[in-house]
Amino acid sequence: MLEPTLVETIACMIGDFLNDALEETVTGVGVPREAARAMLYGHTWIALTNGLRGSNPFSDACHIAMGYGREKLIKEDWKQVFDDSELDSVIAEMLKIDAVKR
Repeated sequence: MLEPTLVETIACMIGDFLNDALEETVTGVGVPREAARAMLYGHTWIALTNGLRGSNPFSDACHIAMGYGREKLIKEDWKQVFDDSELDSVIAEMLKIDAVKR
């Protein structure tokens, strides 16, 4: 469950998605790369600290934006990645084998 589910399936995917969002902000919207990168990097550290440690709660306005983002970006059934059958399926695909035998 820790690897690949927690780390690769979720954390690495989110890191790559953040890069995709950065690229869209720069190339699709036209924000200067350095400004977008500085804003994203700085706020990502804060978001990770707030989200993972709960040491500095998000503002009410931030919770509204987070709810909007979750609704638009995250599937309701996302927790299925923790099911053994899903884990077996992704491991088989990663290893290029037909199936995982338990």
